Amino acid sequence: MSDFKRKLDQMMGDTSDQERRIKQRVHEELQPTGKKHSWRVLVVTAALPVVALLLIMTFIPSNLLSSDEGRGVPYDPLDDMAQISALQKKQMLSSIDYEEFAKLPHFDTVDGLNYVDKTPFTLQGSSDTYHTVIERQANLFDDIVYEAGDIVRTMTNTSSHLPTFDDVYYEVLAIPGDRVVLKNGELTINGKPVDTEIMERYKERDIQIAGGYDQLLNAREYFLLNHFPRSESVQGATITPVHKIYGQVVGVATEEKTRSVYLDYLSGQLTGDYKPEQIFDVYLYDELFGLRDLPQTAGFAQISRKPEMFLEASYRKVTMRSDNQVEIRYQYGRQGVAEHVFTMGRDASSGRWVVED
Repeated sequence: MSDFKRKLDQMMGDTSDQERRIKQRVHEELQPTGKKHSWRVLVVTAALPVVALLLIMTFIPSNLLSSDEGRGVPYDPLDDMAQISALQKKQMLSSIDYEEFAKLPHFDTVDGLNYVDKTPFTLQGSSDTYHTVIERQANLFDDIVYEAGDIVRTMTNTSSHLPTFDDVYYEVLAIPGDRVVLKNGELTINGKPVDTEIMERYKERDIQIAGGYDQLLNAREYFLLNHFPRSESVQGATITPVHKIYGQVVGVATEEKTRSVYLDYLSGQLTGDYKPEQIFDVYLYDELFGLRDLPQTAGFAQISRKPEMFLEASYRKVTMRSDNQVEIRYQYGRQGVAEHVFTMGRDASSGRWVVED
């Protein structure tokens, strides 16, 4: 058996019977009445292997025929993960330029799906104490809620390919449906090199991008990179699920001028006449940032998804059962996804809303 025939059989199965029938049919159709034209049969028969080869080359992708294709050397994140975590512990991973936030809108009131980041900062020329305003996204499981270039906050997450941290501002580089290829620090998205301001910043500051990907982002994944990297550092490019992203940075608020249940909570002055769903959000906010300054009931403390529920506020419905009792029900509209129901009551002594068992 020829080498060609063996490769053909490997790719398409045993083609001997099919080839024999083709040869017989061609032979019968071209059989001459005399001997002087018998050369045609020889030519056609000899051409069959060439035609078969052309058909194979046409219909089978070239990468299946290449001897160079196959398993490669997988990226091992362990060393990079250890180095990135060490930089974070030494506070050498980020160099946040808070002055960049001075250009953002100033919020007089923070409510609804907006909230304030717990970390305060100052800006040149102002005596006020600022916080970034973060926007939770509505329908985060149903829509593409972030765009390339958005600045976001994330939960601390070290169980992914490379870790993300809750005190780092990340920039969205790719969104669901994008194909991300990162190899040896070279990044392409949808087959094109990333030519953006953040990539120029990384080059100018001699910053290494760690990670190894050749992946089509699924409907709930985003590709993130530290927006404020430290010079000459190693930064993990991470694929992060949407429920691990706190929300988008949309503005700034001040402790001195902005009205917000979150600022009142951070200052220890939670005395305003707030709606029960606002107080419920503060309970979740308290858990989200690990502050745990609010007393929690045993039933509420056992819920493991409290941080995610804070981000999923658009999936809940608030129903007044009486003047002193409210039901908060999370409904996701998906078969097999459990609903979560909480009850809040008004405390008789303080008049404040509290989460009941």
